[in-house]
Amino acid sequence: MERKGVLLYSGGLDSLLAAKILIDQGISLTGIHFVLPFVPPDSDPAAGVPARFAADIGLPLVFHRLGRQYMEMVKNPPHGYGKQMNPCIDCKIHFLSRAREQMESEGASFVATGEVVGQRPMSQMRHMLIHIEKKSGLRDYLLRLLSAKLLRPTAAEREGIVDRERLLGISGRSRSMQGELARKYRIQQYASPAGGCLFTDVFIARRVRDLFTFHPDFSMTDVYLLSIGRHLRFGEKAKAVIGRDEEENAELLKYSGEADYLLIPRFKGPSVFVRGEASEGDLALACSLVAYYGRREGAEGRCMLSRRGSPCEDLVCGEPIGGDALERMRI
Repeated sequence: MERKGVLLYSGGLDSLLAAKILIDQGISLTGIHFVLPFVPPDSDPAAGVPARFAADIGLPLVFHRLGRQYMEMVKNPPHGYGKQMNPCIDCKIHFLSRAREQMESEGASFVATGEVVGQRPMSQMRHMLIHIEKKSGLRDYLLRLLSAKLLRPTAAEREGIVDRERLLGISGRSRSMQGELARKYRIQQYASPAGGCLFTDVFIARRVRDLFTFHPDFSMTDVYLLSIGRHLRFGEKAKAVIGRDEEENAELLKYSGEADYLLIPRFKGPSVFVRGEASEGDLALACSLVAYYGRREGAEGRCMLSRRGSPCEDLVCGEPIGGDALERMRI
């Protein structure tokens, strides 16, 4: 019988080590990689850095792009948030539940992770590891092999599918053992151990709260755009995303079909992506933002305005907005 498993794969060192340990035991392993909402919607995850790291060790991947269901969980996580809008416990349950479905569809025997007991304060304390295992429907089928010798044996270990003697007993926040294993397996490239979850970022968290409050009909493009540009709120019905550089202007133009209004200056300056029902006064305010951040060649400049993808008129930019007024609008 073929020995098969599914690995929760991030591209970080812990998940790479977990993969290598299982592959070296002759287990047919599939990595499941979740594409987070702040990754550009048009990007190809198979061409990304985590996919390259997986290819280096011979780990095949399947990709799951997180969408509206995931964001609804972020909006109302049963276990609450960390310091910002990071629903760490419910996020892990969500990932593992999808991994369980992958396990069942492949006829695999277990789901593995690179988690280490005590490494993270919310989701990797011993009692919480047990709770998450139960909530994800993986009781007895979740193998945390870097800390396996500190935990009760899983079905895969008891049945000899995985050799428990070749698993590890790492705990705590020190990463010295992982460093030694990386040298042993000649793994030199991997994602930062910090993880970089944008839901923990104070500025992104503020924007997420604003989105949930004022735009409950948000799209996944709206979620992605939280990670770029300057965000300013006109009122309860409309907000603006303003490009900070040429690259961000290009991103706003790429998704311009989803803007309710889009302003493109006819001089060197930022594009403005407006979401919501903007009044004429709001659009005049958007023009003053372009004037503030742009470089007009004369006293007057104009912006091309499109409404829901259809170019319609030019607007005069007028006087730049004052700095104090701008700060009151900032999200």
